[in-house]
Amino acid sequence: MDKRELTQEERFLKDGDRSAGFTPVDVHEPVMKALGLGGTLSAAGELTSPPSGETPNIMRRLEAEAGTSRRRKRIPRIPVQGWAAALLVIVLLGGGYTRYSGELRQGAESQYKVLPYKPLPATNSGGMIMKPDEPLIPWPAQAQPSEEDELYKLKYSKGYNVIETLLNPGEYATYVIKRADREEEGHLGLYSPPIIFKDYSAYKTSAEKYHAPEVKQPGNMPEGYILDEALIKPSLIKVEDEKQFKGESEIDLGDNFRMTWKREKAENIAYDSSALVYKKGKSQVRISASRVDEKAEPAESLLWTETTKVENIDIGGKELIYLEPSSDEKIDLGYKYRLVWSDPEAQIIYNMSVREEEPELTKDEVIRIAAGMMN
Repeated sequence: MDKRELTQEERFLKDGDRSAGFTPVDVHEPVMKALGLGGTLSAAGELTSPPSGETPNIMRRLEAEAGTSRRRKRIPRIPVQGWAAALLVIVLLGGGYTRYSGELRQGAESQYKVLPYKPLPATNSGGMIMKPDEPLIPWPAQAQPSEEDELYKLKYSKGYNVIETLLNPGEYATYVIKRADREEEGHLGLYSPPIIFKDYSAYKTSAEKYHAPEVKQPGNMPEGYILDEALIKPSLIKVEDEKQFKGESEIDLGDNFRMTWKREKAENIAYDSSALVYKKGKSQVRISASRVDEKAEPAESLLWTETTKVENIDIGGKELIYLEPSSDEKIDLGYKYRLVWSDPEAQIIYNMSVREEEPELTKDEVIRIAAGMMN
């Protein structure tokens, strides 16, 4: 969570307990003894800040530079008695607190611990959720696309729209577009739009029908977020090489562009991905489940930049990978938070991403959503 979103008191807790490197003060026992109840609570583990990460389309990998050491801040010391008195007031007023990622949080519903990044298993055969060894950087600025580039783009769009008019709902197709007046290889395209639902029960019924991985409705979704849509994404089990592609029909797209296409058989369609999308105003939370091939390596690649925070979160013995772009990220990663975890037995990877134009959800809140779905 960005410090600018914290209150002055929260910033003091965050910097005081961690940035200065002081040992966390456990005040639970003094408070309980003051109440005559006794009892102890062990302090949470040290919070660490691992490397950062990144992810868009127009970029390339570069060798990571050595990380720089973190500056430490000076803060005033607070006597233990002061903390105990403050917490005593909270208890007497009926409040509560939980140790949350090494910090005191009032009213927190879940405990979690921040750990250094490490890959997580996605399958029992070795497939991992991991980030590449090297971060990504943007490509240099490119020249404007040529007239020929724009023409190809126009023809591919036209071909896709033509196929859409020729198929019935639930039908999918592959196609190859190439120029008839040139000796060039064609390019294979897939027509496989997602099946979209506005009702969760309809989505659930179809997920069972198509044996798609199902996303359960989150129980910890913050107030105001409603289900905007649910979707199931079809894909092809086997895709022909464009050089050996044999279509059932050919269509003239004009300007010497020809498209060869064919309907795909039902037995060649798999439904290995589905998602729920929740919205509140311009804030969006997308939670997806994807079935992965046990031979895939890596099973999921988490692209990152040098300034993206990447760390592991332990929630009751179960771990997820947490990614958060910095406020000065040079590449738009398309999300404010991303959380990834898995079910190795079922070979399913879960992704939760949050997109916001203005600050709406906190790190604690998105982790709480994921925690409810992992249990």
